[in-house]
Amino acid sequence: MRGNDYFRELLGIKVVVAKDGYSKMSLKITKEHTNFVGFTHGGVIFALADCAFAEAVNFGDKRAVAVQVSINFVRPSSEGDVLTAEAKTISEGKTFALCSITVRKENKEVALFTGLAYKLLTDKKI
Repeated sequence: MRGNDYFRELLGIKVVVAKDGYSKMSLKITKEHTNFVGFTHGGVIFALADCAFAEAVNFGDKRAVAVQVSINFVRPSSEGDVLTAEAKTISEGKTFALCSITVRKENKEVALFTGLAYKLLTDKKI
């Protein structure tokens, strides 16, 4: 992806792999990422999945914006856990790309995220 993703940097999300239609990102959960019961805040998990989604659909010269996303939280995580988000484009046409993103801690699913991206013409400004 071109440019900086300042929010991603603020959260501490790291790019592990990025290529066309695929990305993998990681985040070590700190106390600042947790909610009042000590679990990882849902917004942090959503942001990790969303960043992986964005990286997968905006690789190289491609430009896309999310038009619909959904997330299902499967199990909690907490401080000290390392979460990974793996994004895979499962369908792509001229106008839209559909991605499936799985967030895991170790080999256990934490969340399932689906994102639909609208593909911009490369000469359009967002």
